Amino acid sequence: MANFRDIDERLSSLSAHRTLLAIRNAYLSILPYVIVMAAVTVAANLFHFAGIDTGIAVYVSHLARYLGELFPEVILLSLSWSLNSHNRIRAPAVMLVSLPVFWILCGWDQLYAEVGQQTRSLGSTIAIYPAILLTHTTFKLFARENTRSHPQRVVMSQMITFNLRYVLPGVIAVMLAIVLRFVFVALADRYAQDIYALLVDRIPYHLEVILFVMFLQVLSLFAIHGYATMLGVFEYLQNKSDVLGLPSPEFFTLYATPGGAGSVLCLMLVMLVVSSRREYKSLARISAPLTLFNISETLVFGIPLVFNLRMAWAFISVPTINASLAYAAMSMGWVAPPPNSVHWAVPYLISSYLAFDGVYLPSMLLQLTCIGCGVLIYSVAWRRYVHRERSSKDEYPVFPSRNASDSAFGDDALDIVLMEENVSRWSRIKQADRTLKWLNEGQLELVFQPIVDVRTHRIKHIEALLRYRDAQGLLHPPQFLDVLRHHPGVMEGIECWVIRTAAHHVRQWNEAGFSKRLFINVTPLFFSSGNVRRCFFNALNDCPINSLGIEITEQALLEDLPRTLSDIKLFQSMDVQFALDDFGSGYSSFNYLSQLGVDFIKLDKTLIDNIHLPRQASVVESVYQLCRHLSLQVICEGVDKDAKEARLERIGVTLMQGFLLYRPMEAPALETLLRQEQHAAGSL
Repeated sequence: MANFRDIDERLSSLSAHRTLLAIRNAYLSILPYVIVMAAVTVAANLFHFAGIDTGIAVYVSHLARYLGELFPEVILLSLSWSLNSHNRIRAPAVMLVSLPVFWILCGWDQLYAEVGQQTRSLGSTIAIYPAILLTHTTFKLFARENTRSHPQRVVMSQMITFNLRYVLPGVIAVMLAIVLRFVFVALADRYAQDIYALLVDRIPYHLEVILFVMFLQVLSLFAIHGYATMLGVFEYLQNKSDVLGLPSPEFFTLYATPGGAGSVLCLMLVMLVVSSRREYKSLARISAPLTLFNISETLVFGIPLVFNLRMAWAFISVPTINASLAYAAMSMGWVAPPPNSVHWAVPYLISSYLAFDGVYLPSMLLQLTCIGCGVLIYSVAWRRYVHRERSSKDEYPVFPSRNASDSAFGDDALDIVLMEENVSRWSRIKQADRTLKWLNEGQLELVFQPIVDVRTHRIKHIEALLRYRDAQGLLHPPQFLDVLRHHPGVMEGIECWVIRTAAHHVRQWNEAGFSKRLFINVTPLFFSSGNVRRCFFNALNDCPINSLGIEITEQALLEDLPRTLSDIKLFQSMDVQFALDDFGSGYSSFNYLSQLGVDFIKLDKTLIDNIHLPRQASVVESVYQLCRHLSLQVICEGVDKDAKEARLERIGVTLMQGFLLYRPMEAPALETLLRQEQHAAGSL
């Protein structure tokens, strides 16, 4: 069970990968095309059924056929753009090259002669994603920006650079496609007939159809458009049914998949009736018009169902069971095979009406039976899914990859999400992934702000602060930490990085003769995570005695107060000092102040901002006197004005920190400051 849950969480985290998001965005962005294609197709079917053959009817029929034939190309172009949308020059180039690559892999007429229809169909089966993979990989290898080159060195002219980055990979991709096509044709000529004969003779037709339907759902579960990808297999089954005089495989669109992939019409009904959460009902209502036309993308990517193991068994089993029921009903003579071909976009019941040239009750009852079967299965799966979702402590886990840049998100990625909760979810996952990228690429940095003894004007301690550096080289506070609290795995990595980096600086300062205690800000994970604790123990072993301190917040204390107090005593026995940070900004309960056992209390900036007012000054003085009686040292943060410093000195505060004294600075600047202070002390 634990292994299944681990696989489930890791697959769920893959749905946040840039490639999967690009595929999702590509399919969602072509929904207008799909809607128009479905509407035109339904209109063409209605004209044909009514016997209307006017000019408009012929035009609509031709338009429906052309839209259907162009559908694979539309998918290809959309995927090519979405996968390369972060590069406005590369994206159009990849789109232009992917088309001839796709046509070549499908079986371009000029490349070979006298190749049978079966070979061409099997070629189209594997064409879409190999074309994208081949083109995208080639451009990624050749069109990489050289960010490390010196800006003043001209390596080559812009024209040569452009040719190497965009023209050369395009030519290579087309040539590789031609080679692959010739290899495929040669293999097909050598083995296609034997394989075809083997399949016709050895595997029962009904089993092939059911496996075909099941495999379509598996592909959709992994964000691959199954029907467009498996078109060749469909045509093979069509030919086999004609040879053997069996029902056409088109029956599965009539009965097996109401609502499209995964029979999501059944899931939509379950969400409308069973779901108690408003966002799921809203998603079902938004998806209803499209689902009626068997367009499943809104639900598949909205929940999402892709890479969702908890819903996978229902997503695959409902169409498979429906196909089995439908084939059994036709084999037993309960329902006649449909005499007419009906497009997949025609809504349920209407499709039965068109398939049998009128009302045929057995077919409509079979359709309703399939819907009922799907609703029954999905109701069980959906209840379990929602229950597991509520009970999960970490609802949206993200697992760091070895190469975080591979899963980084493009800033310009189109993010079409229909639920408010999913908007928050994708935002959190995107921020977590970017943070991992910054961490691996060294864009997260530590800066240091001294804590000064105002009596001697010397640096007493130092606080390490986390920052990230943007593309312009500017440092910013880590506002993303509030988002990452949903991802303890990511937070563990960041906290361990901060501890290791801080320990590295402490060792450097000690070797240079600077003996200062460095305080590290930690989260509640410091006390609950075994990985973070081991990381800190290792840092203690590598650092001099009395060189590390920990700053904790009231929130960290209140997570598990008895355990936290026990851990504080343990670390204090190892010469680690503790400071309670931001006192006065949170609960600030005096009830547990005497129990804490910390060494310092850091008064928050909000507590001393109005210290010029007599009432506020009295509050600060009372807190200071209380801490003195409890043998707690007081540090005042946010000292940015001379008047504040003077007023705090009159109260008796000696340790201060703020912009008036020193701003946060990078390590080289701090080392220079410490060296100057050491030199000044030596000259006295």
